[in-house]
Amino acid sequence: MKTKLNSLLISHGFSSTEGGQSLYVKLSNSFINAINKKKLVQGYQLPPTRLLAQDMGLSRSTVVKAYEILCLENYVYSVQGSGFYVNDIRNKKIKYSLRTQKEATKYPDISKRATQFSANVTLMNRGHERGIAFRPGLPPLDVFPVRQWQKLTNNYWRDIKYSDMSYKHTLGLDCLRKNIADYLKLYRNIQCDYSQIIIVTGSLHSLSIIGDLLINADDEVVVENPTYANALAVFKSLKARVIPTQIDSEGLSISSLDKVKLKKGKLIYTTPSNQYPTGVQMSLKRRLELLDWAKENKMMIIEDDYDNEFSNWESPITSIFGLDKGHRVFYQGTFNKILHPSIRLGYLIAPPHFVDSIKAMFEQSFRFISPVTQKVMSDFIEKDYINQHLRKVIQVVNERKLFFVDQFQNLFDKNIKIQPANQGLHLMARLPDDMNDIEITKVLMDDGIVSFPYSKYFLRNEKEKGLVMGFSSVSKPVIKQKLEKMSRTFYDYQRS
Repeated sequence: MKTKLNSLLISHGFSSTEGGQSLYVKLSNSFINAINKKKLVQGYQLPPTRLLAQDMGLSRSTVVKAYEILCLENYVYSVQGSGFYVNDIRNKKIKYSLRTQKEATKYPDISKRATQFSANVTLMNRGHERGIAFRPGLPPLDVFPVRQWQKLTNNYWRDIKYSDMSYKHTLGLDCLRKNIADYLKLYRNIQCDYSQIIIVTGSLHSLSIIGDLLINADDEVVVENPTYANALAVFKSLKARVIPTQIDSEGLSISSLDKVKLKKGKLIYTTPSNQYPTGVQMSLKRRLELLDWAKENKMMIIEDDYDNEFSNWESPITSIFGLDKGHRVFYQGTFNKILHPSIRLGYLIAPPHFVDSIKAMFEQSFRFISPVTQKVMSDFIEKDYINQHLRKVIQVVNERKLFFVDQFQNLFDKNIKIQPANQGLHLMARLPDDMNDIEITKVLMDDGIVSFPYSKYFLRNEKEKGLVMGFSSVSKPVIKQKLEKMSRTFYDYQRS
């Protein structure tokens, strides 16, 4: 590795100007200091003598003498025809002292906003990084068309122009925004101008944008109860006053909204296609009623359509955005659940009135998503690969869902039943009220099985107990194996 070491050696004592020791002694001592402090580790290859001499502005003979000292003192060893390498110094008696600080370093206090985010991060549901079964919201990761995506990526780099590598459109590439507009027109019956579409990393990014755009401290945000825990964390971190409203068989309850006395109402957050986590689908009648209520109370609606393709495929209902005639709805969607979460790509449709303000916020903070990912996604839509992928994914999701439910009910007793309402990428199993679902999910997670506690989705004390689980991210054999392990862990926990 031909690293330029000037800065490292100077910071560890080398100086070509100060008197006293010879240059080769000072050079060898700076190497020794760096090795003792593990800045240069065992096996690291030192630069060739000619190259280091050139970099440091020294004669080659000075560097050769320094390397000879390092070899004599066993800090470095030489390999014929290869070079010089840092030795194992664990058995050497190191004669140097570290600088000690009598007082702990004092830092400025973090902002009030950062304090809020730190305090509310515990509200979020986050899965274990070591496993994907049965994390809610994951698509069938094993059916993603890797070669197709790789081919499109190779095409991008093959046809790239130098100008394409400059700063790009802040709100997203026009080609992707136009293709998303066409995609939404066909798949979700949504009509919008592509200029309203903002490319984001996913649902939480969209919520952060809207929150920064509209929410001041103590502004009121109406949410469903239970609700998406990560959205709740964002609103609370922005110091909004969160107002829970009930869910009935048609979705967010308007009658419970009528009982709310608003002072600083700003937003209504809803997941109408597949209420998260109950799975209730908001009726067409209720969607129209919600629009009327929002208009009457001068509030904006956030329509989080996070898994529309899975929950609205068979019998689609027009989105709230599609029914809106007064530009009162922010519509957010994501490709993370259609393709895979690591792609980090979604979109937000904003009412025209707010687009310029969002652009100004982007230009001073996030800027834009990687143009490579955007262009490949645009081509993926344009070449109709997304249609092919969707049909395959939906088939696999439905097959794995049926298999999961069948296996689950065979392994667990009648007191723990899968709820039938859910249509998307997660299922919920209700637990008896005397069980602690938060504790159970921790025990399962320690055993490599991910689920989320249903009680964490509620805002008030009347919390119901259950497990929210994904079912589609792994194959049937893995589902069977993991569910058997899950049942053993669950019943061992009950008996303990």
